[in-house]
Amino acid sequence: MAGDPPPPEIQIQVNSRRGGNMIHPVEVDSPVKPSPAAPTPPAHNQIVFTEIKHFKKWTPWLIPCFVVANVVMFMITMYVNDCPKNSLSCLARGLGRFSFQPFSENPLLGPSSSALEKMGALDVSKVVEKHQGWRLISCIWLHGGVFHLLANMSSLLIIGIRLEREFGFGLCLPEF
Repeated sequence: MAGDPPPPEIQIQVNSRRGGNMIHPVEVDSPVKPSPAAPTPPAHNQIVFTEIKHFKKWTPWLIPCFVVANVVMFMITMYVNDCPKNSLSCLARGLGRFSFQPFSENPLLGPSSSALEKMGALDVSKVVEKHQGWRLISCIWLHGGVFHLLANMSSLLIIGIRLEREFGFGLCLPEF
C-alpha cells in the first residue's frame, strides 16, 4: 500500500447550460464522516460520487408577463362585452359592464361571441376573404370565459415557468 502510485487526477468537463442535479466523481482527500446512509467511510484512494449543484438561478419574468397580459385582455373583452347593455339577462349583474353572459349563451362565464369577434376572434372567412391576418395573432390572447382563462393560465404557470427557468426567456419566447 505504501508503494502504490498515487491515484490519477480526475478531470471532469461539464457541458450543461443550466446544470441540474448531476453526480460527478471526486477524489477523497480527507476522511468522510459516517452517516446513516453510508455507515463506512471510503478508503483513501477510492472514488466517491458527490452531487454538484450549480448556483446560477434564473428568475422567470416572461411567463408571468404573459399571464398578466392575458388577464388584462380578458378584462378588456368583458368591458367591450357590456352584458347589461347588450343582453336581457346576465350573470353577476353587480359587476356592471364586467358581468357574464347567461349560461345558455356562454357556459364558461365569459363574453358573448359577438364581443369576442369584435376583439379579433379567429374567423377563417375574414382571414382568407377579407385579408384580416391580424386575427391569427389576436385570437391567441382571447379567452371564452373565466374557466377557460383559469385552465390556460394555470397550465402556463406550471409548465411555462419551469421551461423558462430551464432555458431562459430567449428560447421560451419563440415557443409562445
